Amino acid sequence: MSKLQSLGAITRWYGEFASASIESAFLRDQGGVIQHDSSRSLAFCGVFFLAFALADAAHLGFSAPTLTLFAARLAIAAVALAGIVLIRRSVQPAHTAYRAATVFTTLAMLTFLMVAYFRGDVLLHGMSMAIMLIIVYLFIPNRLVNATIVAISASVAFLMLVHTAGMVTPRQLSTMAMLLVLANLFGAIAARRDACSSRRQYWTQQILIEQSVRDPLTGAFNRRHLNAGLLTQQIERTRRQSASLCIVMCDLDGFKAVNDIHGHQAGDKLIQDFAQLLLSMTRDGIDTVVRYGGEEFLLILPDSGLAEGHAFAECIRTRLAEASSLHGDVRIKATASFGVVSACLSPDLPGVASHSLIARADELLYEAKRNGRNRVCVAEWDAADLP
Repeated sequence: MSKLQSLGAITRWYGEFASASIESAFLRDQGGVIQHDSSRSLAFCGVFFLAFALADAAHLGFSAPTLTLFAARLAIAAVALAGIVLIRRSVQPAHTAYRAATVFTTLAMLTFLMVAYFRGDVLLHGMSMAIMLIIVYLFIPNRLVNATIVAISASVAFLMLVHTAGMVTPRQLSTMAMLLVLANLFGAIAARRDACSSRRQYWTQQILIEQSVRDPLTGAFNRRHLNAGLLTQQIERTRRQSASLCIVMCDLDGFKAVNDIHGHQAGDKLIQDFAQLLLSMTRDGIDTVVRYGGEEFLLILPDSGLAEGHAFAECIRTRLAEASSLHGDVRIKATASFGVVSACLSPDLPGVASHSLIARADELLYEAKRNGRNRVCVAEWDAADLP
């Protein structure tokens, strides 16, 4: 199992991502879908409770118990409406939908227990309880753990009510208990399968997205991802924060000779080792490593000035020169040249085009090549340097 696949592990019992950060990302991504499904489900259930309230009033009149049940069902419809409003206004619709679902199903089950107590017809209400359990598990979007607590609590309360009131025989009670156990098991298993399925689909999409922006040989970002606005977005972010941004262009020296002498597989191994060195030395989640060309890499270092960029490039250069790449029984020594450009950005200053920064870093790289290779050339960004 790859590291990316293991990150998407799903818990056995909850049907959620084991990683809290990935679960939060999933809920953000699915927020619109959950908002829509929750609103639709609550609206349907609210209308359902209201319809039963009107049906009871029409057939049973407005006696004291009927008025009590009528008011309770109206209250449930109002809770459903309030939940829909809160979900639609929330900046975190998934979290709000889950909380609304838990509150609504809890109150709905309490109301159903009142109906069962006042109306009698225990066997009929036993069947209705089984149907409502399926609704709690599958129809109203919620966390599996929340739905399970509500469903099991309601089942136990219903059986206790029936037993205490002496409404059924022991045989009928045991049959009803088995029916509710079956409904809970079916609902929980089906809800978990649905939760896992949606998360596996989401994670598969994330893997495909990740693979589309990564270079398969090195694991660094690819040129396509860079051209899609990676650096432009970082420049704009840096401008808003009035900070510094450093660009490092680096290229292995004499790489053609490695391919000619040791073969292309050895060259690929050298590129892989160089990429791993870059990835290991950059800040995870902050810096970016891009495979810009065959043996050429671009590093994006946010919140880094020229001094930091220079020191970082020198550190990489030294580490690479001291290391070696093992291919079979052959150890291949390599060096690299670096071009480093730093820009201080601010909303008050003119913007910087990403291609201009890259062109300046590339120019400094080839200056390092011309000056003997295995060295670092640096410069502060100056808009006058390039047209």
